[in-house]
Amino acid sequence: MNSSLKTINIDIILAIDLKKGKVVRAFAGFRFNYKPLRLGNLDLSDPIVLIKKTLEKFKLNKIYIADLDAIKNLHSNNLLIFKILKKFPEIDFLIDSGFDYPISIHNFKKKLKRKKLSNFFIVLGTEKMKKYNLRTFGYKHRIFISLDILNDNDKSTDFLKKSKFKPDVILMFLRNVGGRGILFKEVKKIIKDLPNFNFHYAGGVRYLRDLKRLKNVGVESAIVSTLVHKHLSS
Repeated sequence: MNSSLKTINIDIILAIDLKKGKVVRAFAGFRFNYKPLRLGNLDLSDPIVLIKKTLEKFKLNKIYIADLDAIKNLHSNNLLIFKILKKFPEIDFLIDSGFDYPISIHNFKKKLKRKKLSNFFIVLGTEKMKKYNLRTFGYKHRIFISLDILNDNDKSTDFLKKSKFKPDVILMFLRNVGGRGILFKEVKKIIKDLPNFNFHYAGGVRYLRDLKRLKNVGVESAIVSTLVHKHLSS
């Protein structure tokens, strides 16, 4: 693990965006502006290669995978995702495949069960989910809720305040994806509005000092790509 990260008591979760079977790089939340991941002369568009390279420098317990095709209601990358889960059984994967209704989760879980894969969590993104009554989705102990924040009108947390159980919450600032900085004032406000939740942050982490500040405001882990890419290319 990178020595400078050992002093920061916050977990690192590698973020992987998949599109047409390749790892792509995010630019400011615009999904038509993704390109296969290359770092200098390194072609890291194969997710298995990327994970192996990352494990050489970082200790990872969890990896976040966003299936951008599934989120846009195109062909999913399920077969590739299943291959990744099987290849790295010691890692838990947070899977965001644009789940909208409970049946979409049920069908996905059924496929994983047939393949005897259990090293995953479901990510329910508010950008896609059609119902905010979390009980209807079931499987509450292995679900992360992603608050997908694109603009100032996307920060409704009322459905979480009313929830009887407290799922882990990802603060996903889509407009900051790609290392565009962190809006700490907004992060602190949401955390204050939702006591008794575990928080994870995604979108805009650029520097190690960002991780320290996130930990100080109450974030348990950071879902990052840009920061990891910097270390892989150095």
